[in-house]
Amino acid sequence: MWTVLGGEMLNVVYELRYMILLSAILILADLWWGHSDAMKRYAKAEMNDDRVGMEKYRWRKSRAIRRTANKFTDYLTFLLIGSFLGLAIIEPIGLGNHVYSAIVGLTIGCLAEIASIIGHYFYVKFEVEFRISDTWKLLVHIFVKIVKIKNKDIGKALEEVEQETK
Repeated sequence: MWTVLGGEMLNVVYELRYMILLSAILILADLWWGHSDAMKRYAKAEMNDDRVGMEKYRWRKSRAIRRTANKFTDYLTFLLIGSFLGLAIIEPIGLGNHVYSAIVGLTIGCLAEIASIIGHYFYVKFEVEFRISDTWKLLVHIFVKIVKIKNKDIGKALEEVEQETK
């Protein structure tokens, strides 16, 4: 049983190898921008002689490595959970295969990482606090525009939903 299950999981990992690579690149980009963000906030706290802020934004290498490794583990877990849900639910009812549900699981992780990168980027470049909710609104807006290019009817419906939720 474990051999079959492991073989299927390795197949999913192989089929999504580029998405896993994208996840790793996003995690490293978030580490880079997070470090830049922390250094800028630390310098600002130091300039204001804010000891609490300095301690909060002091760079901790071990914490950064631990969080980065933890994110990668989380995203692989999203991939496996998505794949298991696909095998258990999506395939039996005929909605697709387990690779598609694994893609959805890993996409959740990638979108969260992109939201984090955007937040760090806006603070480092413009010193603007960009909340995660703002980032999600921006990503949803971009997604709706892409869907509208591909299919005008679905894009228009999504645009109406987006306007109603504002």
